[in-house]
Amino acid sequence: MYIFSMIPEDIELIIPGNLGFFEWLIVISFLFHIIFVNITVGSSSLAVFQEIRGIRNQDELHDQLAEQLAHHTSILKSIAVVLGVAPLLLISVIYTQYFYPSTILIGKAWLSLLIILIVAFLLLYLYKFTWHRWTRAYYKRIHALVGAIGSLLLLFVPLIFIVNVVSMLYPDMWENSKGFFHGLTYYPQVWQRYFHFILASFALAGFYLYFWNKRLSLKEGQDDRGGADLYRLGKRLGLQVLIGSTALQFVTGFWLLLQFEPEIRLLYMGEDMLLTGLLVGSIVLTLVLLLFLILLMKHDKQQYMLLSVATFVVILATMGWMRHELRETYLEPYMEEHPRTVEFQGNMED
Repeated sequence: MYIFSMIPEDIELIIPGNLGFFEWLIVISFLFHIIFVNITVGSSSLAVFQEIRGIRNQDELHDQLAEQLAHHTSILKSIAVVLGVAPLLLISVIYTQYFYPSTILIGKAWLSLLIILIVAFLLLYLYKFTWHRWTRAYYKRIHALVGAIGSLLLLFVPLIFIVNVVSMLYPDMWENSKGFFHGLTYYPQVWQRYFHFILASFALAGFYLYFWNKRLSLKEGQDDRGGADLYRLGKRLGLQVLIGSTALQFVTGFWLLLQFEPEIRLLYMGEDMLLTGLLVGSIVLTLVLLLFLILLMKHDKQQYMLLSVATFVVILATMGWMRHELRETYLEPYMEEHPRTVEFQGNMED
């Protein structure tokens, strides 16, 4: 078929390791990477939101919380970048025939990543280190604008990766692809995945915000009245953002499910026990998480925090593996025609 002729043959070098092990590794390494990416993206946006809120309400407490968020954003973004190396290398090894063509199709956007990230990081450093210098009314607004531009750049970056990984699932659409901006509306699932990602970013940022201020409140106690108020605000805002974002994930998740091809969607609705189990399990666990979070907001007890964290971790693992199974399901018919190189082909010369 012509569709299959567009998929390059895999390189002759065999995959340098056990394929099953690499599949586990890509799921685990991606989860570690995406956790820090989510917190970074969500925290940068929340920092700007809180600063603007402080300016409008003339409330120093909101400004202090915004500074706390900006401080952590500048640290966590570096961890996110470093942890992104492993899944990037693994996906290029396991899915060479699909990842590289889909990357080439948006080559200009991929190359622009370096510029976008450098500018975003520099702006966020400027945002952090001018916090106590640009304090007058006019400069404070410029300060918020700098943070907003840096945050918007971070919000844009995931779209490049999403178009990339969605494109690799649709080799039959490569022929008519016209680059990144065309791909935003050309490929299915792009915007559904993007909003799913954004809500996850705010959820994780909210969880991190709660956890950090809970830690500070336990460490410093109630001696510092101003600090206690800040920690209380941080915990409340963190849980509000987390609960709201998690609840909205039901909408974006269902929207994403509807974008799957009918034959694949049916696999998640009873035809495949593993995929159906992963989907049902993630829905049930999310409902349980919301219950624990509501109890945590009402009572602020450590047992509810630990239960929430444990449930959240299981949800992340479930979603990570479900994402991998979805990719395998989409690529299975293509890989049957163009298999990976998992063993030496032909005769080896001495």
